Amino acid sequence: MLREVSNYLFMGSLVLLLITCVAKGMLSQGFTKVTGLDGIHGAVTDLNMEHSPKKLFKLQDSSVGRIVKSYFFWISILGILASVVISKI
Repeated sequence: MLREVSNYLFMGSLVLLLITCVAKGMLSQGFTKVTGLDGIHGAVTDLNMEHSPKKLFKLQDSSVGRIVKSYFFWISILGILASVVISKI
C-alpha cells in the first residue's frame, strides 16, 4: 500500500516539476526572448555571429534563477524526496 502511494507521489511530483520548468523557463519569456530576435538585425544565418555571450549567459542564469525561486519547484522536489523515503519504509 505504501509503495503504491510512493509511486503516485513520485509521478505527480515529477509531472509538477516538468510543468514548472516549462512554464517558468520557456513560456514566461516568449519566443523572441528565447531566440534573441528582439534586438538583432540581419539575416537569420548571421544570428549566431551576432549573439553576445554575456547577454546569452545572463538570460540563461535568469531563467534558472526564476525556476529555482518557484514554490512549485521546491514542492515537487520535496514530493520526490518524500516518495523515496516512503518507498524505503
